[in-house]
Amino acid sequence: MAGLSNLLKSATPSRLRAALYPVLTRRAISKALQQVKKGEPGPSPGRVIVSGLFGEPSGVGRAAELTLAAISEAGFKPVAVGVRSLLAGDAGGIPQSGGGAWVIHCNPDEAARVLARTDPALWLGRRRIGYWAWELEKTPPHWVDAARLFHEIWAPSTFVADALRNSAVATPVRVMPHPVSLPSPTAKRDRARWGFEDGRLAVLAMGDLLSSATRKNLTGAIDIYLRAFAAPGAATLLIKTMSADPGFLEARRAQAGGRQDIRFMTDALPPQDLLSLIASADVLVSPHRSEGFGLTLAEAMLLGTPALGTGWSGNLDFMSGLPDLLIGHQLVSATDETGVYRAPGLRWAEPDIADAATKLQRLSVSPELRSKLAASGAEAVKTLGHAWTRERLHETALGQALR
Repeated sequence: MAGLSNLLKSATPSRLRAALYPVLTRRAISKALQQVKKGEPGPSPGRVIVSGLFGEPSGVGRAAELTLAAISEAGFKPVAVGVRSLLAGDAGGIPQSGGGAWVIHCNPDEAARVLARTDPALWLGRRRIGYWAWELEKTPPHWVDAARLFHEIWAPSTFVADALRNSAVATPVRVMPHPVSLPSPTAKRDRARWGFEDGRLAVLAMGDLLSSATRKNLTGAIDIYLRAFAAPGAATLLIKTMSADPGFLEARRAQAGGRQDIRFMTDALPPQDLLSLIASADVLVSPHRSEGFGLTLAEAMLLGTPALGTGWSGNLDFMSGLPDLLIGHQLVSATDETGVYRAPGLRWAEPDIADAATKLQRLSVSPELRSKLAASGAEAVKTLGHAWTRERLHETALGQALR
């Protein structure tokens, strides 16, 4: 199966890969479920293992690192085992003694393959926790079967937890917000480095195009900026993308109409540099159509940069009390031009560009308002960190395996 996956990745268009991956996932789910049906020992004390896409420049990679750090901070001394190694058939990092708990922090497609390619003797008898995120009101159908491989599913937001339950996932689902404030991120504010001039509002919009350019909606960020600042001079907009797509960038430059105050950055930046970029901006704009949590928005608040984001989906867990930072919207059919989300009958948000532009203008003239809103947002994010205390973790399937 690994060879077929690699062949598909290198030889097929992204839309075809997106259609074929669920097929491969179902095969992996079936193989792993056959092992579970043969019988499984009851929970027993043992080590905590955390697996994730560690070191990868993506939201799910960053989130896995936060999970590992938070569990360590709580005193559980987890063993870190990378998902990529496991997918390649290298399970050498997994403790041979059974029992304990295993948090697999990646979505079901990868998680099911991890279990299917790992010797069942290394995972049967361990309390398995899947940490999953999704951006629509229901998950893909095969996620329901994948959930049967786990004793508990962790969701980073109420929105994701509701999506799992609405999809008839029978495995217990627990909201475990990304522990982004444990500890709070720190970064050097360096406006000159990022080309932000003194006296001009620095607006930042960011998105990984592999996570669906349609969902991230950087096109909307440009529309909002052009409406808020019809003439250049008062502000600068920086569009920071990951997974550069020449066609996408060409279209966005055309949309900018040659405005020199709209810049684009595709450089791969290490995490600390990304945090410095966010800290150096005056406002982060996220007219997303949906977010499972909104990790970048949460990090911005903690760094003192107010995040102006669409008032729907996962970010409401820490932004619901900040109306000045919530972009109005209407719910529309979720149509994704990139093919990442195939969701007939499901909805996501269409942000109100005029409302966002008005709110951006208000923020532009008041440093005091920006500071106040960012501080309120930071407090809301910090409150979510209470889920990761040692006492709260002991209430989860992780704690149940350590008694």
